[in-house]
Amino acid sequence: MSSTTDPSISLEPIPSTTPTSHQSTSRASTSTSNPISASSITTEQLTEEEIETKPWKYIGYKGYADFLAPENDFFIFRKFASLNCRVALSLQDQLSVLESDLDDIDTRYSKKNAGDINNGSFRDDREDRTELVEKISQKLAQYNSFMIQPTQLKAYPQAYRPDVKSLRAWHANHGSVAIVPAEQDYLTHDSDLFCAAPKQKTPLRRFLDRSLAFRILPLWRKDEPGLPSYDKDLILSISDKRIDRFITCLIRGIGTAMLVAPIWILEVMTRPVRKLVVITVFIVAFLAMVSAVTVAKPFETLAATAAYSAVLMVFLQLGNSNGP
Repeated sequence: MSSTTDPSISLEPIPSTTPTSHQSTSRASTSTSNPISASSITTEQLTEEEIETKPWKYIGYKGYADFLAPENDFFIFRKFASLNCRVALSLQDQLSVLESDLDDIDTRYSKKNAGDINNGSFRDDREDRTELVEKISQKLAQYNSFMIQPTQLKAYPQAYRPDVKSLRAWHANHGSVAIVPAEQDYLTHDSDLFCAAPKQKTPLRRFLDRSLAFRILPLWRKDEPGLPSYDKDLILSISDKRIDRFITCLIRGIGTAMLVAPIWILEVMTRPVRKLVVITVFIVAFLAMVSAVTVAKPFETLAATAAYSAVLMVFLQLGNSNGP
């Protein structure tokens, strides 16, 4: 698959050519070039009926991997959170038992009738305690190493629901047999899925992505000749970069209006109460806009809103100073 102008694409179903049993599939490629694979060339020699009859043979994991690989948002896997907790608890208990054994040895060797055993030396220590400490060391290394992994996994965001639906749709488009059903089952664990290479999206972008009508607008469409034959009639390629540019222009337009409109409105108003109402409305609208179009943290959003409020107060003071 190749892309000559945009570094990323999204793929959507073509409503006019998609069979009624097929569901929507979306994909955004993060690479600028992806040559047609050998499997794609091979399937060109097969009829669509042959491929649909035996997708497990002609598509399989090779086709599934080719579908997932270009798109970071499709790097979706399970965290196995419950299993991680269970293994961590097991390792913790094993260490607790070893710790108890070591305490018992220390207590036994510290008694009066234990003889003159040197409890202050590793070099002259008893063999059983030395072996136990070594065993504890190995188990601790295993425990510490393991505990880091689930902690890192928890830092990844939960998989975006439309992306999970896209993966399910890909399987459904191929009769849910291109991959063995039991091996597709991981996609049913919604709360346990995470994206290993997520792309940060603003709430506004996520809202627009939920609309199929918006995503398949002709303005975003892009030819993608590298699609394999079995997906050509099912997937419509759209430019993710064009959508980002559109949203950027939209934000600039709204931001400009939020700065200019209060000036003229405050200029024509004379009653202070009405001016305060206008300022309040614009401050609330600005806060909502910043929250929707950025991925800023709450305190950063409030800081930007405070700065905007200060600008509006300057407009108000200028209007009062120019008054009669």
